[in-house]
Amino acid sequence: MISFRIAQHARAGSKLLAWSVAFVLALATLTGCGGTSEASATSPSPSAASSAPPQSKIQQASHSCHLDGSAYATLGDGGYTVTLKGQPDAGTTGLPIKDIACVLRTVSVPDSVVSQMDATRALDGMQKATWDKISASWTYHPTNGLKVILTESK
Repeated sequence: MISFRIAQHARAGSKLLAWSVAFVLALATLTGCGGTSEASATSPSPSAASSAPPQSKIQQASHSCHLDGSAYATLGDGGYTVTLKGQPDAGTTGLPIKDIACVLRTVSVPDSVVSQMDATRALDGMQKATWDKISASWTYHPTNGLKVILTESK
């Protein structure tokens, strides 16, 4: 079993996150990053607004959890899938559980799914869950760690 490590990290810091977001927003407003200037006061043209592709929740989570370029967090399907390869119990390669928990928290994983992940044993094989527009599958083995695949429907 993973022994509640995901649950601890997935639930930890919700107050800290709220304060951090409030602080960053306040700082951006004070420094003028959130204000409008003459250059930004006009609205962008429709072609400029549509030129940037929309980011999926999964792509946003990967970026906000600082996993861009990680060998253990692979985006696929145009940013709508991420494969997270966790550290084995006695290993140093792979994502620390706090990084996997960050992604799960950012895509609003329900507590029930966290509990299912925490209860997964090596003998259980691939497990699956779905919430909102996210499908998750995962497997766990002490030698290989936790592997989570998240896919967002378009």
